[in-house]
Amino acid sequence: MPIERFALTAEESSAVDRAKVLLANECLGGFGLDYRIPEHPPLVTESSRRYGISDREVARDLGYHLPPPAGGAGATTQPTEAQEAILFGATRAGVPQSTSPDGRPIPPGGCYGDAEARLDGGPRPESDIAAAAAIDKESFKRSLADPAVVSSFHAWSTCMEHHGYRYQDPMASVGDRAFDTAEPTEREKAVALADMDCKTDTGLLKTWSAVEAETQTRMIEENSPALNRLSSFQKRKIGLAREVIARLGS
Repeated sequence: MPIERFALTAEESSAVDRAKVLLANECLGGFGLDYRIPEHPPLVTESSRRYGISDREVARDLGYHLPPPAGGAGATTQPTEAQEAILFGATRAGVPQSTSPDGRPIPPGGCYGDAEARLDGGPRPESDIAAAAAIDKESFKRSLADPAVVSSFHAWSTCMEHHGYRYQDPMASVGDRAFDTAEPTEREKAVALADMDCKTDTGLLKTWSAVEAETQTRMIEENSPALNRLSSFQKRKIGLAREVIARLGS
């Protein structure tokens, strides 16, 4: 989608997350603490679910269930209450902490909050971030009422009926409460595969994404000052993150 130009890529998000951990851990070391935040593996990009399921292999194996997180989450040591106060600048009860037990000043938001602020490199452009989020949300909403998309929904629904399933649109099938099970059922997998077949046969995904992309392009032009500021902020942030990784990463 065009609006994704104004967001960090998966690789950039991983770099920012790693830099944040490195800065926070450097700060913790400055307080003489042994606790360190564990680094997380890089993010794995998965198929978008914006238009429902779009990966036939996932449909075959998991139906509408999401794939498990890559790598899994191993057990990690948790900070003590005293360490947590320095890490986040507040006790577990939410009481702000401005100094450590030995009297050293804790930065606002603790070591983690300080790391975030340093990577932002200045005030966060909250209104510009909100503008991008609004385009992402509103363009999807508008696409649902577009005549070409509505026609594609009807063709998809008719195709699904030929497979023996009655759903008005792809949101209805992916949201079927019958599939709220711990593990995907064989019927769920069959519906998901039919869903994919009908999306392919009707060209639904191509039509839907083209309509929304056109809508986003118009909205981006209308909001170009805010989005240009956001783009500058994102570029500065990833640049700072890479500097931190070069200095502290091993």
